[in-house]
Amino acid sequence: MQVLVDNDILVKGACYGLFEELFGQSSQHNEELGVLGAAKFVVAKAIQSIRLQGDPERGIERLKIFLERCTCVEPTDEEQNLAAEFELQAQQAGVALDSGESQLCAVLIVRALPLLHTGDKRAIQALEELLTCHQKLQSLCGKVLCLEQLVLSCTSKENLKFIRAAICSEPDVDKALSISFSCKSKDTTFEIVAEGLNSYINYLRQQAPQVLAS
Repeated sequence: MQVLVDNDILVKGACYGLFEELFGQSSQHNEELGVLGAAKFVVAKAIQSIRLQGDPERGIERLKIFLERCTCVEPTDEEQNLAAEFELQAQQAGVALDSGESQLCAVLIVRALPLLHTGDKRAIQALEELLTCHQKLQSLCGKVLCLEQLVLSCTSKENLKFIRAAICSEPDVDKALSISFSCKSKDTTFEIVAEGLNSYINYLRQQAPQVLAS
């Protein structure tokens, strides 16, 4: 297992139908991608709660198929205790870090994994603020990749039309992506999309310069 994927990205990948594009060949190998064991329940419920243009059941079916390719991660007692420490530090610091993100961070640290994909910008900012509060969080530096980075990495001039159609077909799923892909406009260009995504990435990098991956 090389990459941990948080529930937010699972929700959006399922709603958009873009798992193959987001994860490429990694999604073909069970050992590459890790998701929390509770994801199949939590993410399915989240999909049903979103105001979708299409049928939520299609998203849930995509999720089910994708999860079959992933490694189910069940945090050990050591990882759960470490996650609880992170959550306590976050509460004391007044920053937002939910249990799912804290568990993924603990798993990444204890198992010395290279990368965490997360769509939770608040969690990334929280982790940056907590670096000085918990020494073990230093292991996260440069290992957290945000949703916009993931989308930018898989978008090209050749597939722009396809990815834009998927994102713009569900404009309420992620506002930042809808804006970046100019969903309210008739058309756009790769350069405009890349500029929009980079704008969000650069802003987040200012907020979390150590945690965010290059």
